[in-house]
Amino acid sequence: MKTEVSLPPSLARLRELTPARVGLGRAGASLPTSALLDFTLDHARARDAVHAPFDADSLVQGLASLGLEATRVLSCAPGRKDYLARPDLGRRLDAESRSRLASHADRTGPLAIIVADGLSPTAVHAHAIALL
Repeated sequence: MKTEVSLPPSLARLRELTPARVGLGRAGASLPTSALLDFTLDHARARDAVHAPFDADSLVQGLASLGLEATRVLSCAPGRKDYLARPDLGRRLDAESRSRLASHADRTGPLAIIVADGLSPTAVHAHAIALL
């Protein structure tokens, strides 16, 4: 059973306007147990999303089922751990990927969409196909 904290009207309105954790209350020098447990669960879910494996093959197959051609490329970050330590490597294509894209230069259309796993492969798997 959650106990609702009595908030001043301005703080209650702010809570309606944002998903941020505002007006959580206090239990001594800490947060109330329910707020702390909610935060801990959300944090664990976020960590799981960041470290989830990216299944590029299923994404390419899903795009093909929509009649869309996909070219799989890789960044200069050799793996997830490297990307998290050096996000700049994730913004550059490796040499082989640059060559692969250059070979498609004569087939370019008016639009190219890039789908990247970035910080959440979970989000890409959940939404990329439906979005495209």
